[in-house]
Amino acid sequence: MTTRALVRLLAAYVVGLVVVCVVVRAVVSLRVDTQRRGEVVASVWAKGELVARSVVAAPGDHDATLDAAMAATPGATLVHEQVVADGPISTRSELVFALSLVAGKDGVKATRAGVTAYVTPDDLLARQGYDKGRTLPDLSLSIGADVPLVLALLADRLQTSVPEIMSSATIRRIRVERTIAGAPSKPLPTATTLTRDDVRNAALDAGRYLARGVRSDGRFRYFVDAPTNRTLAGYDWPRHAGATYFLAQASAMVDDPLLSSATLRAAGLLRSVIVACGDTPCVGSEEVVEIGSSALATIALAEVARTGLAVEYRRTVADLARFLRAQQRPDGEFMHQYDRTKSSPIDIQFLYFSGEATLALARAAMITGDPADTAAAAKGLAHLVGPAWHFFGSRYYFGEEHWTCQALDDLWERAPDPKALDFCIRWHAQNRLMQFREGDAPFDAEGAFGVTPIITPRLTPAGSRSEAAVATLSAARKAGLPQAELDALDAQLRRSLALVVRQQFRPGPAHLFADPAAVHGAIPGSSVDWQIRIDYPQHAGSAMVRWLQVTPVAN
Repeated sequence: MTTRALVRLLAAYVVGLVVVCVVVRAVVSLRVDTQRRGEVVASVWAKGELVARSVVAAPGDHDATLDAAMAATPGATLVHEQVVADGPISTRSELVFALSLVAGKDGVKATRAGVTAYVTPDDLLARQGYDKGRTLPDLSLSIGADVPLVLALLADRLQTSVPEIMSSATIRRIRVERTIAGAPSKPLPTATTLTRDDVRNAALDAGRYLARGVRSDGRFRYFVDAPTNRTLAGYDWPRHAGATYFLAQASAMVDDPLLSSATLRAAGLLRSVIVACGDTPCVGSEEVVEIGSSALATIALAEVARTGLAVEYRRTVADLARFLRAQQRPDGEFMHQYDRTKSSPIDIQFLYFSGEATLALARAAMITGDPADTAAAAKGLAHLVGPAWHFFGSRYYFGEEHWTCQALDDLWERAPDPKALDFCIRWHAQNRLMQFREGDAPFDAEGAFGVTPIITPRLTPAGSRSEAAVATLSAARKAGLPQAELDALDAQLRRSLALVVRQQFRPGPAHLFADPAAVHGAIPGSSVDWQIRIDYPQHAGSAMVRWLQVTPVAN
C-alpha cells in the first residue's frame, strides 16, 4: 500500500468514526431541558428501606399513600427524584446496558401493559447497584450498573418475570434530580470556597468515625457496608497501623477522650503482635512476614510517642527501626519479606513497601535521634527516585509514590535530596494531567484522579496523593521553588480535599442508611461505592491534618 493510499484510508476511518459518534450521540444521549420537567418519583424511606412510592406531577404535590406512610413511620424521609431527561437504552447487550447508566445520576423506567415502574438512582445506591456490571480482574475494577438487579426490581414492581420484561416491556433510561424534604441547603465546598474549618471538621469527623469502631481489644471495625451497617470480612495489619497513625494525628488536634483512648487501644494491639524476626522484633503473625506491617507500625507508634500519648513507645520504635535497617540492601532497596523459620530475609519487592520503610526510618529518626535511621532513610529515598526507576520510559511512568514524597519532606532539613524533590514535583505534574476538572464528568469528580469519565473515580487516590502533595508542597517551600510551582500544588490539593469533604458522610444520604449515626464521618470508596475500609478515612484524614499544619491561617 502506498503512503497516499494509507493516508486516504486513515482519513476515511476518522470521518466514519466521527459520523458514527455523532449518530450515536443523537440517538441515545440525554438532553436535560431546564424548561420542561418530567414526572416526579416520590419515595418514603426509613432506615435505608423503601416504605412507599408514588409518581406525582411536581415536587410539592401531595399523595395520600405517601402522607399515610410518613405519618406511620417514625424517622421517615420524603425524597423526590424528578425526571429531567429520558432516552432509549439498548437491552440487547448486557454490557452496553450496564455502561449506559451514569453512576448515581441515571435510573430506568419500564412500561408494560400500560403500567410503568421505576428503578431510580436511590434504589440502586441503596442496593449498591452501580459499578457492579462487569469486573476487570487485571485492573481490580468493576464498571457499569448491575443489570440483573435492575431487571429484578423492574420485574418485581411490574409483577412479572425478567424474561417478560425483556420481551414485552419498553425500557428507557432516565436522568433525575433529587430533593429531600426538610434537608438543609448549605452549599458544599469547592476548591475556591474551601476553608480551614471545613478541613478541620472533616478530619475530626473522620477520626471519630474510626475511633467509634475500635473495640476494647484495640481491633478496628475494618470493613463496613454503609447502607446496611454490616461489618464485612477481612483484616490487615498495615492498614490497622495506618489507621492508628491517623488517630494519633487527630488526637493531637483536640482534647477528645474518644480519640485518645481509641488510639491507645489500637497502638496497644499493635505492640501485642510484635514477634521475633531473628534477633530483631518485627510485626506479624505468619511464618513469612512482610515489612509493610513493621514499617507502618513504626510510623504509627512514632506518632503516638511524638504527640505524648504514650512516650514509652520510643523504645518500640527504635527496635522496629533496627529490623527495617536489617532488611535494607547496600544499594538502598529493601528486602520485603522475612522468613521467621529460617531467620532469613527474602529479597523480593512489592508495591508501596520500600516507600513505607523509608518514611518509617525517617519518622523513627525523629524519635530515636539515631543517625543510622536518618542515613538508612536517605539511602532508601535516593534508591526510590534513582536506580529503582531506571528503565525505558521511566521518565513518563510513575507509580504510587505517596510514601516516598512524605519521606522527602521529613528528611529535607536533615538530608535534603534535590533529585527526590524533582521526582515528586514531576510526579504531581503527571497527576494533575489525570485530575478531573469541573465538567470533565457527568458526576461530581472535580479533584479526583482518573483516565475516563465512564469509570467512577475512587476517593482513596485523592486522599493518598494529597498526603504526598502536601508533603511535596512543604519541601518545595523550604527549597525556595518558584511560586508558580507552589501555586500548582496548592490548587491540586484544594481540588482534591474539597472533593473528599463533599463526598464524606456528614451525614451523606442518610435516608439510604440503616444507621446514619454509625457511619457519620466515614469516607467511602467512591461516590457510589459505599463500602468503607479503614484506610479510606486514614489517607484522606492524614492529608487534611498535614494540610492544616502547612497552610497559613489566613487561607
